Amino acid sequence: MKRRTLIFFGLVCLGITVACTKQSPNSRVVVEIPPDFTGNFVLEMGSRNASALPKQGDAYVISVPHSGKLETSTLLQHPNVTFKNSSSGKVWGYSQSSFTTGDGIYVGGKIEFFVGSQQDFEAEQSKKKHSGPIPASAELDISGV
Repeated sequence: MKRRTLIFFGLVCLGITVACTKQSPNSRVVVEIPPDFTGNFVLEMGSRNASALPKQGDAYVISVPHSGKLETSTLLQHPNVTFKNSSSGKVWGYSQSSFTTGDGIYVGGKIEFFVGSQQDFEAEQSKKKHSGPIPASAELDISGV
């Protein structure tokens, strides 16, 4: 009887271990780009006061606003992104960032990309790289505190 209990307990522990280590599939996201949109797009995820992303079936849907900025309370780690681009421009410089606490808890993230021609994208990248140093008047003086 003791042996059966030990075997049963071992199987339960094995089942729990397998269930806990199984990776969940990445979320699907569809990004809808309107016909007249060009420029940078930034999605800030994990914003407490923002609304959740809408879902259609099993995919989250992001409709790019003309401002190019969107906030959501939804947290998506490494989503599989598909673009529905109605714009004449291409998508350039796509990136995803994750923000975690010191103990590794996911608390937010960012998705960024540019829509337009390659020439426009390169000009935008050049602006970012050559933004220059912070002016002396904007630096903080913390030495006398």
